[in-house]
Amino acid sequence: MPMPTHQLELPALYGSSPLGFLAALGTLHLTTHLLDEAPRLSWRGPDAPAVLHTHQWLTHETLAGLLATQLPTQPDKDPLSVAPGILDQPRHLEPGSPNDPLQMPIDEALTRLRAHAKAERDHDDHRAHWFTSLINTLSLTPGKSDKDGTPKNKGAARGTLYTRTTPYFGRSGRMTLPNNWTKASQHCLEDPAHLYAALTRWRRVDDYAGANLDHLSTGDAHMVSHGKATQQGVPGATWLALHGFTAFRLTGNTNRPQATSWDTSNHAFTWPIWHQPHNTNSLTTLLEHPEIRTRTPRPTRLRNLGVTALYTAPRTRLPYGDGPLEPGRRIDVAAQEVRNPQPTATLRKGG
Repeated sequence: MPMPTHQLELPALYGSSPLGFLAALGTLHLTTHLLDEAPRLSWRGPDAPAVLHTHQWLTHETLAGLLATQLPTQPDKDPLSVAPGILDQPRHLEPGSPNDPLQMPIDEALTRLRAHAKAERDHDDHRAHWFTSLINTLSLTPGKSDKDGTPKNKGAARGTLYTRTTPYFGRSGRMTLPNNWTKASQHCLEDPAHLYAALTRWRRVDDYAGANLDHLSTGDAHMVSHGKATQQGVPGATWLALHGFTAFRLTGNTNRPQATSWDTSNHAFTWPIWHQPHNTNSLTTLLEHPEIRTRTPRPTRLRNLGVTALYTAPRTRLPYGDGPLEPGRRIDVAAQEVRNPQPTATLRKGG
């Protein structure tokens, strides 16, 4: 397949930002579904914007309009239009079941996965890929328990186990992956300019929390003009970033979850920046390459892979759950040794 001939720089999507990086991946995956020939993604360099390579000429306006066609018509019913039937699950009513409906009993999850896999074989349906990038059937968790450790229901006592969701979604309070997707979609439907702004210059929205992918969305009092602590997320970039989750494979050994580019030992996201344009298939190969995942990457091999920088962003913790990802920090690989990031900071609620 010939290389794309057109390049569109996305000035708001910096590779050094975890939200910017994920939003660029989401843009790549969405446009792959929409364009006749597969687009590719690269970066201008470290601490520089993403570049989308396409076979047809696009502007920021036409790209934003193209992406808007993938917004759901009824986000409160099914917020993932590119893979319907994944996020529209009702919450499980059994006492002790997790709050997020995507954390489902393992038997139910495997039944759904088999149905999606059959549809993929028979009709080239891609929902199996989406299902396994959001729902981890290889790492399980028990139902909720009382304070003394006693399961709240007999099913939990007999060993009912529930799936986990992708670690890229940081859960705080009663947040769920479907309702985060719904809120981002609703903001973009109400004001389509959010998608154009996601590509060019971010627009922050008061009282919108995002999905804990951006540390600036916490909206501390000293960071906003009115002097009051408030959430200030970026709906367009968040909506794109949620679609970027499909780039990361979820694995595990029943007890310990694993995910591409995610370090479960210190809850940190680590990602590369590259100069050679990649489509979704070759990008998966790059993200899963052993030299990217090792704790001691070698500069020469990274250069051979076209990697120009590595970044890491540990997840912070809040008193009531997961906090946002920290700002991206460039990893120094010159010494041929990458040490574990420092333990994540604990943030107080509201500041």
